[in-house]
Amino acid sequence: MSITVTKRARDVLERALEAGRMDPAIVGIRLTRGPGGDLRTGFAEGPESGDDELEADGIRIFIPASLAAGDATIDVSDEHDRIVLAGEA
Repeated sequence: MSITVTKRARDVLERALEAGRMDPAIVGIRLTRGPGGDLRTGFAEGPESGDDELEADGIRIFIPASLAAGDATIDVSDEHDRIVLAGEA
């Protein structure tokens, strides 16, 4: 599996950590799928069982392996700077 994080997505995630006053050395971002199918972000101190962990310029990202089997890209939609996942399983 290979997950790429675009610079725009990394910047949005960094702003989320700053807005939440979270220390990226302690807290990372966990991506999940919401009930409506939208990709959601939340803060987490570590991965949950079944998560893959990746690092994007100092930001830890936890993503369920079931969301991104194979190659995927974490990016930002043009509408409302929402995090999206291209190439998900």
